[in-house]
Amino acid sequence: MTETLFIGKNSFKFDELSSTNDWLMEQIFVQKLSEGTTVIAGHQTKGKGQRGSGWSAQDSKSLTFSVLLKPDFLLIAHAFDLSVCVALAIHDCLNELRPGFHVKWPNDIYFEDKKVAGVLIENQVSRSAYQNAVVGIGLNVNQMDFEVLRHAISLKQIVGVDFPVEKVMERLCETLEARYLQLRAGKFQALKKAYLSNLYWFNETHFYKSENELLQGKIIDVLRSGCLQIELIDGEIRDFDIKEIQFVE
Repeated sequence: MTETLFIGKNSFKFDELSSTNDWLMEQIFVQKLSEGTTVIAGHQTKGKGQRGSGWSAQDSKSLTFSVLLKPDFLLIAHAFDLSVCVALAIHDCLNELRPGFHVKWPNDIYFEDKKVAGVLIENQVSRSAYQNAVVGIGLNVNQMDFEVLRHAISLKQIVGVDFPVEKVMERLCETLEARYLQLRAGKFQALKKAYLSNLYWFNETHFYKSENELLQGKIIDVLRSGCLQIELIDGEIRDFDIKEIQFVE
């Protein structure tokens, strides 16, 4: 049983859904759902990832679920704060299993150079007010075959044992609530410090691609807007939005 105040207390479980995010977004308009409501699917037929990409997961071997949050305490301009919060929560959970996980900007979770988890946050706003956030999380738990996804890895491949998927979700709900309460208490600077200290490639020199330009530099900050700040080898500092830059791995 999840030891939380509200995340996961109201939950829905399905063998199959097109997308847990889509289901939750639709149900917001159909029924009154409390903050912390979760929906989990054994299989998603149209799972979604960042940049409009899909999320592929084998039935019941991976964790695919969404959480409804109501961060009305956040300014719309600070929406990325929630992304920082969620990424750290997943990082907290996985680093209890073994050290070595990192947050890859904006909110993927990597082990060494492979992706183990991804996040898609869809926001509902009204004028200048933040109303609802549907947080979709995909975590590779016991999957061993990723077909053509050469940068994917699972917890089982990392640690070497099978994990009970629902137990992993329960712990993830607990770490998510802890980080969310920290955000709600106005402690974003502490969250950002933890985010940067666990950020993949932070302060390391690597190659990036922006449009048709190959760049070399190091990540020196992530702005509150969500932009990645890179200092190029010639000393120039440039800011990039999520659609403007790619990591060259």
